[in-house]
Amino acid sequence: MKLSLVALATALSSAAASPPSYLPFHIPDEMLAQLQAAADPSLTTAKPRTLTEEQLAFQQAMEQQSGDSPVLGFLDDDCGKQTNCGDCTGTKSHFGNNCRWCPQMASNQCYSYGSSSNPCSDEEQQTKPDQCAPLATSRKPVVFLPGLTGSKLDAKTENYKGPSFLCSKNSDWFNIWVSVSQLLPSIYKCTTDEWSLNYNAEDESVSQNPGTSIQYHGGEKSYGASVDAMLGWDMMTHALQAKGYKLGEDLWSAPFDFRMGVKQFMKDDYPKLKALVEQAYDTAGGTPVVFMSISYGGPFGNAFLTDFVDEAWKAKYIDSWISMSGVFNGAPMVVHTLLSGMEMYGVPWLDIDTVRDSLRGWPAMSWLVPSLIEGEEDRVIYYTDDKNYTLSEVANLLEDGGATAAADMKRKQEIIANEDPGVKVHCWFTKDIDTETSFAAHACADDPELITGPGDGTGDLHSLDRCESWADVEVVNYEGLAHSAYMSDETVTKAAVDLVCQ
Repeated sequence: MKLSLVALATALSSAAASPPSYLPFHIPDEMLAQLQAAADPSLTTAKPRTLTEEQLAFQQAMEQQSGDSPVLGFLDDDCGKQTNCGDCTGTKSHFGNNCRWCPQMASNQCYSYGSSSNPCSDEEQQTKPDQCAPLATSRKPVVFLPGLTGSKLDAKTENYKGPSFLCSKNSDWFNIWVSVSQLLPSIYKCTTDEWSLNYNAEDESVSQNPGTSIQYHGGEKSYGASVDAMLGWDMMTHALQAKGYKLGEDLWSAPFDFRMGVKQFMKDDYPKLKALVEQAYDTAGGTPVVFMSISYGGPFGNAFLTDFVDEAWKAKYIDSWISMSGVFNGAPMVVHTLLSGMEMYGVPWLDIDTVRDSLRGWPAMSWLVPSLIEGEEDRVIYYTDDKNYTLSEVANLLEDGGATAAADMKRKQEIIANEDPGVKVHCWFTKDIDTETSFAAHACADDPELITGPGDGTGDLHSLDRCESWADVEVVNYEGLAHSAYMSDETVTKAAVDLVCQ
């Protein structure tokens, strides 16, 4: 059985359109179905890992499809390039008719006349400029901060000696997260080896395995005036563009290598983010900037505001921060992931230990292990036959469970990222979903029994509610809305858009 171009296109399109869950890795349902359908022994022995030029071109076209061309590029007109209703309905499609605007929150896109991709009925479609709602007259510049797994990642190999003969020894940049072809049987072991990081305890640095390089998708050209490297932000992007936002004018993104932690961010990412905010401020004529973040974007943004920039800079350049599902003290689920590993959503061939081991050198994972907050109860997070580990002993827990690199990083961690950021914060989270809070097992590395408490299904309340003590904060609790669902929820999207433009 071969993985057809249609199947690959469907999977890639679904991956681009579906919001990821941030802890642990989430494979969208549609992609999972394609992976399971592709589980054939011939793929592990005969299928070359490197796609043909035709397949690669098709994959790249599909990955760029989300929000750009609702007709998948089969009709080469300008409809898919229009980002608001007025521009859309003032543009002619292939057939000489006006392009069609679908004003649904889940779409907010322009379609060619007759496009089967248009989710709006004929009655819902807007075809004339005078049918369009007015654009916002006041728009605060927005910068997106993604979460864990929320940036696309590209990999490159040079004289690479991977764990399988299927691994590409030499390759140009290719998409490694998230990609169907890189998660196929046997091939996934190349992927986990390529995204692994080696930790040096002497200087607390991390490095790639020899012969491998990884960057967020597109590199520097995707930073700032682009959302090409972002995963899960389609609905928010289209909703803002429908109000008149334009990339590079008042809409920006700050993708980053989500494997990294605060020490790497201080050196590599925060200087770029500071420059981007200043550029966004200047481009908008001196209008302060709004951060929008999800999950791991919470600690990423918090450490930037508390430990990288000063009060005067924040007062000038930052208007406010919309934090969604911010895990300001990590997530107990990460402990589970690093010790015994977790099944990746039922994908049968992904070996739990292989995936777990590939994550143990990521600074992000260590940073997301919960810490003891000064003045709070030193509660037990892991019960074993020989010892009960509290939050203050979590580094010992990691070491005893075999995650030695993560243990060393945790011991040397200086920033928890739960301090008051000193800006106006809209803190949105869920607290009524059963969530992993602690664990019980015979030994540290055994598959544990789960002890649950309030949270959003990923982050527990001890982490999500850190913002409640901040000076200038408005907290909104959404009922029953899971961690990964914020980016595809129409109510959340509308609330965010209403805060930044009028």
